[in-house]
Amino acid sequence: MAEKRKRAPGAGRKKLGDDEAQSVKLMVRVRPWLRDQLLDLAKKHRKEGRPNLSVEIKLALRHWVDRHEKPQLHNSALATAVSVLADRCETISGKSWVDDAMTRQLLRDRALNLVRHILAPLSPERVAIPKEVKEEADLVLKLLRRDLGTKETVIVDDQGLATILQDLSRDLGKGRVNVETRPELVARRKQEPEAWTQAMRVGTVEALESYLRRFGLLEFGSVAQARAHVSEARERLAALKQQKRKAKP
Repeated sequence: MAEKRKRAPGAGRKKLGDDEAQSVKLMVRVRPWLRDQLLDLAKKHRKEGRPNLSVEIKLALRHWVDRHEKPQLHNSALATAVSVLADRCETISGKSWVDDAMTRQLLRDRALNLVRHILAPLSPERVAIPKEVKEEADLVLKLLRRDLGTKETVIVDDQGLATILQDLSRDLGKGRVNVETRPELVARRKQEPEAWTQAMRVGTVEALESYLRRFGLLEFGSVAQARAHVSEARERLAALKQQKRKAKP
């Protein structure tokens, strides 16, 4: 009987990427129907080759954690309120608002009423919104509305957001948006925390302006912490500039 040759540990296995090499295994048991649903989603999101169930589960977990960060709980509650209203309107009419005019009108009127109620002004005075803040919010709005003019491809730095946008584009049936991520954008986002620390350490107008030039309009997938940093940097920069103006003779 031929003697079996011993293989070195890890021999023949595909080398893991840097992110995978630093990852840990998480063992979890799920119902067969949930696994099937995850596999169906993986097939939808995989344009070529075999669907990757592991990637789909990681995306799902990342999205779940992001949506339930403490600063974002109120946003999850807002989305859930609209979702519940949509479900109930469809139950009442027995049809989907996607392709039924009456159900769509029923939901639209009540959703607008709900959002106006939840987002009622905090004060009777009209609040001025800075131009750059409007522009940043409008970029996200254009993505969600798929109002992108002649652009064929939109690049974001967050795979989870890219997946959500692709799903919205497909499920709402109003024109598909080709959304993709690129490694250099993800790498730049990873540089943000260190750049933020450096800008705060120096604390000058020049340092803050340099930070905002690089990260002020981070691609649509910016994490919540990065958005908070950008907002604080703008506030500090405005305060410093105001101090300089007052200090002038």
